[in-house]
Amino acid sequence: MTMRTHEFRQVRQRSRNGKLAGEEETFLRRLYVHVFYSPDNDTRKQLAFRKDLLELKSQVEDGVAEFTKSAQRKIDRYLVCSKKGRGGQVKVGFNDKATTEAKKYFGYFALVSNQSMDTFTALEDYRLREKIEELFAVNKGGLDGARPRTWYPDNLRGRQFVQFVSLGYHCFLTKKIKEMREGLGKNKSEKTAALVKLENNLDKWLEQRSLAQILDWFDCIETTHVQTAMSNYRWSTESVARDRLFLEYLGVPCK
Repeated sequence: MTMRTHEFRQVRQRSRNGKLAGEEETFLRRLYVHVFYSPDNDTRKQLAFRKDLLELKSQVEDGVAEFTKSAQRKIDRYLVCSKKGRGGQVKVGFNDKATTEAKKYFGYFALVSNQSMDTFTALEDYRLREKIEELFAVNKGGLDGARPRTWYPDNLRGRQFVQFVSLGYHCFLTKKIKEMREGLGKNKSEKTAALVKLENNLDKWLEQRSLAQILDWFDCIETTHVQTAMSNYRWSTESVARDRLFLEYLGVPCK
């Protein structure tokens, strides 16, 4: 982490303290810059960059004459075109110096904050933005928030309140499952081999499904009670050992 003082400019929207609306004012603020490197991101960008240049090289060699402005800039910067003899075939190579310079900072990214904090705390807070976007998608999809479909304002406010409550349960259950998965397959000395295997299967199953898919799966499990003069009967839809273990670890009674 490094600290920088940066000068900002803004145009005033209102007149206040002797300064008129429309005037430009400047002010200084401290900024804390965190620089990270991601090997996975570096590899993805390297592959995408190489694939893009190879496609452009192939198109130029095939005689394509019209390119978009962005593609033409890449051709001028990263490709070296020449011809063999008079009217010969176009030969296309790579500008090694330009490509090396372009790949110099692949995998690096920076986060800027107005507060001093630990580097990995800043990264964790930034990644929470993805969760906010996911919650918007959940609200529009799983929580029936795409369209209001109400005639009266009170109905709309009540509907939004119910969606807010359901979103709280969604966040709680997501966190609970995450905490549960952290212990699956661990402390093997205190568990039987069969239990460890079952926990690993459960962890793999959860990894491949969203919360909506998990809820849909358990929505099919129902129990029916029938009472007669002679005795009581109970029928349950099938639930495998993995399902029962999942419910047990969540604290849900499963008979």
